[in-house]
Amino acid sequence: MSARGRTLLVAAAWLLAAAAALGAGARVEPSWGRLLFLIAAATALRIALRTIWHSARSARPGSRSAGPGQGQQAVVRLRGEITAVTVGRTGRRLSAVLAAGPPVLEIGLGRVTLLTRDGARVFFDAVRTAHATGIPVVISNAPTQPRATLHTLGLDRVVHYSNET
Repeated sequence: MSARGRTLLVAAAWLLAAAAALGAGARVEPSWGRLLFLIAAATALRIALRTIWHSARSARPGSRSAGPGQGQQAVVRLRGEITAVTVGRTGRRLSAVLAAGPPVLEIGLGRVTLLTRDGARVFFDAVRTAHATGIPVVISNAPTQPRATLHTLGLDRVVHYSNET
């Protein structure tokens, strides 16, 4: 099954969860129980719609989405400090690109000034997702400090490096 097919299957599962929560909420008698099921249904619906939206944006030709078109190498260029504070934003960028199913994920670290151990958590998540779907990960232009952090944490064994600096 293709990456887009899996994404749509996940969206369908969330839509089914939203419908089940609405159905169960209609049968619950206390009003607080109905509210709880309504919140669960709204959350599931939001996740499903966001999944469909990102899938549709990455499929449009000429779109400015985070993911590449089919057959193109995905390049994510990071900059600044990658710490516990910025890990969420970096993780969302990498996840959006991986959701498009590129043949190769290249992460450019040429403009990264600091990579902390907490910030490197995002690379573990990205590498785990990429390897589960058979996507090789390449780290390019890694300065000394970020490269040393990745090496200390053991990521050298699961990623490739290019354009050594």
